[in-house]
Amino acid sequence: MENIIHSPRKNTYVNISALPLIKNGKLIGVVSTERDVSEITNLSRELEFTKEKLDYLQVEVRKMNEDKFSFGNIVGKSKIMTHTIDRAYQVASTTSSVLISGESGTGKEVFARAIHQSSGREGAFVAINCSAIPESLFESEMFGYESGAFTGALSKGKIGKIEIANGGTLFLDEIGDMPLHMQAKLLRVLQERQLMRVGGDKSISLDVRVISATHRNLEDMVKAGTFREDLYYRLNVVNIKLPSLSDRIEDVPLFVKLFIEEFCRENHMKVPNISPEILNMLMNYSWPGNIRELKNMVEHLVVFSKNNEIQIDTLPEYINNKEDKTISIKNEKSLTDLIRKTEIKAIHDAMKECGNNKQQAAKLLDIPRSTLYYKIKFYDLNQYL
Repeated sequence: MENIIHSPRKNTYVNISALPLIKNGKLIGVVSTERDVSEITNLSRELEFTKEKLDYLQVEVRKMNEDKFSFGNIVGKSKIMTHTIDRAYQVASTTSSVLISGESGTGKEVFARAIHQSSGREGAFVAINCSAIPESLFESEMFGYESGAFTGALSKGKIGKIEIANGGTLFLDEIGDMPLHMQAKLLRVLQERQLMRVGGDKSISLDVRVISATHRNLEDMVKAGTFREDLYYRLNVVNIKLPSLSDRIEDVPLFVKLFIEEFCRENHMKVPNISPEILNMLMNYSWPGNIRELKNMVEHLVVFSKNNEIQIDTLPEYINNKEDKTISIKNEKSLTDLIRKTEIKAIHDAMKECGNNKQQAAKLLDIPRSTLYYKIKFYDLNQYL
């Protein structure tokens, strides 16, 4: 045997070489040498952990530079959105846990990254999608593991996501999908500010800021017993609810412009024009898929644009055919004029019926109040401001 690494006890390693002594064809003994390589081996393993963390940090730094996540780059001029941004900015510099709630596609990770970037924390932003990790791998993925901790484990061990986030921010996306047994272990880590790798016997001190996000109603899950109440209150120190796109419809033109320019830049295309009637149609749609759906829609429209113009017939039927086909447009110059007249008349009628109470008028028109404010400004109906 030559240069065999042996571990007689935990965290102790020796390099063994053994050769037989043979005289006249007979074995008369063995010469064995052992060299203590514990320090070198432990340093090597620590270097592996550090390299893995460095690789992760490099990816995150590159992503931060490319995407430029910050509050200043969050799109939105609507009243409800500016209030939400101000609230998130105010909590960013604290160490409080933040729970971001909102429908899918409203930009929860964008807000989480902006909070981290404004926090001044020097560590990494580490995102974990709780719905994408198999239950059997949750613990090792979150906490990491030592070598030989279980069958199939890497010989050098593996650093966990929480440890990588030490000094930074841990973002737990879709926290409602975390298994119950992991909720208990996560709560203990957050309370004690320490973790132990799977198969390890040494506690690691932590300084991690936790931001979690969900599209589910965690309060209902707590009542149903599918989410731990104590963990819910631990995570929900500050709650930031992101509005759906239908509640900030005046921001749709801003997103359309941004997505058109981004897509054209990435694909080396000339930026096409988009007509007011198409913008109106997009603003009158409810967007159940929120910003993500809008982005996909814009890319579709740009791809099928012709002569540097986005075509109205490339809109999907569920948007294009939303208007009542029985309306006559013989006396109108364009669809834009028809929409303008119809909307102005509807606003006048609603405001008259509600005594100029905008909240009641918005309810009567079945639109968010922020949308009514936008329409009033858009059509210069200054008498209602």
